Amino acid sequence: MKTMATQLAMLLQTGRQRTNVRLLIKFCLILLFFFVVFSVLFHLLMVYEGRHYSWITGFYWTLTTMSTLGFGDITFASDLGKLFSVVVLLSGIVFLLVMLPFTFIQFFYAPWLEAQNRARAPREVAEEVSGHVIFTNFDDVAVNLIGKLAY
Repeated sequence: MKTMATQLAMLLQTGRQRTNVRLLIKFCLILLFFFVVFSVLFHLLMVYEGRHYSWITGFYWTLTTMSTLGFGDITFASDLGKLFSVVVLLSGIVFLLVMLPFTFIQFFYAPWLEAQNRARAPREVAEEVSGHVIFTNFDDVAVNLIGKLAY
């Protein structure tokens, strides 16, 4: 069984895959940037409303709102705060629920799947080939069968 390290090493063998991983990392950094900016803006708007929360609470609110989980335990009273909540929610839908999965699939999962398909054993041979046995796995059963077929 292949380990995650060997899978990642195989994925990073070509320049295309390295470029894909770099693009995925850039996307995650942009997402982190929005997360931090929204958390800072949360604090500024809460101070504007006369309430104070910890930084952990700000990150919590941003994460729950962007992920569309939205527990509702922390809400804004002002229209400006509510409008900000809608902006954070919509950006979370776009980034976390639409772009992130498609980016991951396009830049990480699809190339991995292509490499797995290329590494598979052939499923058929040319029509003119006959009288052969093709083994796609080498284990104790195959060794025993090879011994029996050799005679």
